[in-house]
Amino acid sequence: MGVVALSEAEKRFIVAGASKNVRADGRQQRELRDVEIACGVIAQATGSARVRIGSTDVIVGVKAEIGTPDVETPSIGAVEFSVECSPLASPKFRGRGGDELSAELASAIEKSFGVGMSGEAGTGTGAVDLASLCILPGKSCWVLYVDALVLDLDGSVVDAISVACRAALEDAKIPKVEIQGEGDDQDFELDEDNVTQIDVGRVPLSLSAGLLGSSVILDLTGSEEEASTAVVSVSTNAQGDICGVSKMRGDGIAPALLIDMIGVAKKALQQRHDKISAWLAEQTTTMSD
Repeated sequence: MGVVALSEAEKRFIVAGASKNVRADGRQQRELRDVEIACGVIAQATGSARVRIGSTDVIVGVKAEIGTPDVETPSIGAVEFSVECSPLASPKFRGRGGDELSAELASAIEKSFGVGMSGEAGTGTGAVDLASLCILPGKSCWVLYVDALVLDLDGSVVDAISVACRAALEDAKIPKVEIQGEGDDQDFELDEDNVTQIDVGRVPLSLSAGLLGSSVILDLTGSEEEASTAVVSVSTNAQGDICGVSKMRGDGIAPALLIDMIGVAKKALQQRHDKISAWLAEQTTTMSD
């Protein structure tokens, strides 16, 4: 996924620094960059957020629309993801250059949300409780369209998108639904004056782990991604469950080393979950005061 062209000398410099626990931006191997979050950035969206990690800059908008549930799953709603890379993010994205990366990013996010995503009411095991999106079984449900736009790219873009998805879903406010009638005559009416929020307690976050020489580093910059021999994206929820692992670039990874990379990322992700949850809770409290 690297988009920064580096010479072999520059790659050797980055790898040598990582081996001494010193990275080009001053961080240590396992140190994460600060995350900047702004919610409610798109007035027309049901929920939205803009996230910056270093120079990586993404916007996610959530749009809730009423649709018809799938015949095979009549009692649940749906969540659909799309990712678009702005041509301004990198010269490589001009024309159709960003299509391949967009598909790769959307796949990684879908995988992290798809593992354990449940439509059975009361299970509480899914990233989003799809049963809570059902309005009338077999007739109507909420469909959440989660659209991400990559504005600038400086590594760890899956990480930024995952944080923006979490924040945008937290920001989303869906009108309450009043069910009228009985049996086959049931219908519904939206109460625009009262809203409900999506339970985001199990929504995953992702973190990139890369291999620079023999060093495992977290939250890679664009240059570090280009210099790495392998990068994986690890996703966990706040409960510590691993929701997905995607290989984003590079060579094959020995199983023992992959397990080590996942473990390192999982530990750091717990801290990121705690920080982001606390920040979003503080914003909600501030808005309600």
